[in-house]
Amino acid sequence: MVLSLGDNKSLEDLYQTKILEFAREARKIRLLSNHDVRFVSKNPLCGDEVTIDLVIDDERKISSYGHHVRGCSICEASSGLLSKNVIGLNIDNTEKLRVKLVSWLNNESNDLPFLELENLVPVKNFKNRYKCVSLSFDALSGACSKFKQD
Repeated sequence: MVLSLGDNKSLEDLYQTKILEFAREARKIRLLSNHDVRFVSKNPLCGDEVTIDLVIDDERKISSYGHHVRGCSICEASSGLLSKNVIGLNIDNTEKLRVKLVSWLNNESNDLPFLELENLVPVKNFKNRYKCVSLSFDALSGACSKFKQD
């Protein structure tokens, strides 16, 4: 028996092997013992929670990243993919990255923040899961905004 989410889309379509692999890898990442900023983003609808720690260098670039994800495999996979791509990123560009992701999810753009997110294409068929993908990007953007304010 295959569980359905409607519109002829199954849970198997959503939780494909690649997403599960990225989620497993993301579980290996830990919060940083020394960080410049920590930020928590929560999804009140499902209870997912992403905590991000960052170390920011003198050039305003992310030099270290850590996270703790309490959420579904999609949320974990997105956080894991983010972790592989943020080192060296200028903190002034993180909000643009988040906006680009949301535009891609909403089919307003084909421009991915980074190529590996292509593996999350199945999520685009499940609008109620967009927040699962974007939660870590929200946390990153929030952490960088908080750092700028401090």
